[in-house]
Amino acid sequence: MKIASATIRGLNRACLIGALAAALAIVPYAVPAASTPPLVQLGPITLVDGTAVLAGTVGPQAAGSTLTVNGQPLSVDASGAFAGTVDLNGSGSIAVELSDPVGGKTAFTVPLTLAGLGGVIPTGVLDSVQQAGVSLLSPIAGDDGSVLTVAGSVLDKTQLAGLTANGMDILGALGSDGSFSVQLPGTTKVVTLTATDTHGTTETIVSGVGHQTLSSGTTAAASAMGVRIVKVRFYKQNARSRHFMRMVVTVTDRRGLLIRGAKISVRSTKAGRLSNRPKMHLSGRKGRATFTLRLGKAAFGKRLIVVTLAKTPKAKATKRSAVVVPRARTSR
Repeated sequence: MKIASATIRGLNRACLIGALAAALAIVPYAVPAASTPPLVQLGPITLVDGTAVLAGTVGPQAAGSTLTVNGQPLSVDASGAFAGTVDLNGSGSIAVELSDPVGGKTAFTVPLTLAGLGGVIPTGVLDSVQQAGVSLLSPIAGDDGSVLTVAGSVLDKTQLAGLTANGMDILGALGSDGSFSVQLPGTTKVVTLTATDTHGTTETIVSGVGHQTLSSGTTAAASAMGVRIVKVRFYKQNARSRHFMRMVVTVTDRRGLLIRGAKISVRSTKAGRLSNRPKMHLSGRKGRATFTLRLGKAAFGKRLIVVTLAKTPKAKATKRSAVVVPRARTSR
């Protein structure tokens, strides 16, 4: 973490020391072993003469990031703890921002109106917006550059009063699994995803737009936004002579990204058409899985209907495909 000191102006020394001591008393935080630590945790924030006295911790996922509060850098120690006093400069909110080494940013904004008696904003003010579990995947540009696909997910939308991507409302467009996928103009250079909880606290994720395109992009099954079986091809060259066919299945997610590691299985709709049921395969880096279909005697000269099932940790899809199997060779 980068280290710098916060500006302290116009404070009554006794009030400052008391407020800072109270803030420091809550550090470090106890985090249940079974859960992932929040990105940022804040203790009580004390507002004194136009300044804010605060302390908190950042999670291990913020390693290497720079922390600022209302634009003023704060030091973070090896355990992730920070504390300091910042000049609000007339602002109506407290902005806690983490900037990572590759240009990404996550910022939390806390309205000063949440302060109660004694000018104290209570501990846990960021809990609701972080429990919503908002995430943003890397934006993907369309092949022709005309659109930009922005996707992500929300774990608990009941924690939110609003969710926007570059000002576009997407809270009402969430899928049943909490996922979203929207399109922005292809000229977009920065994507800003803002989640607002029911108290007015916000989390803003800022991501630059890279050069990945749909035609070249892939995603792991765990990160896929849905699953689609986009192509099924049969190769019949060996059907008559060797009694088998090859079948190649290609899967993508809703953004058109090829899925790596999807579980794919196939079966015939009629008994006897295949001599055995092919084993499940995982899709490879090109989103494909190849099966060898051993043909039973009843398949030759008939229409073979195959049902394909593709599954990721969050979604599944099925597709029926048909192929006419050549007639078996007859002995002379």
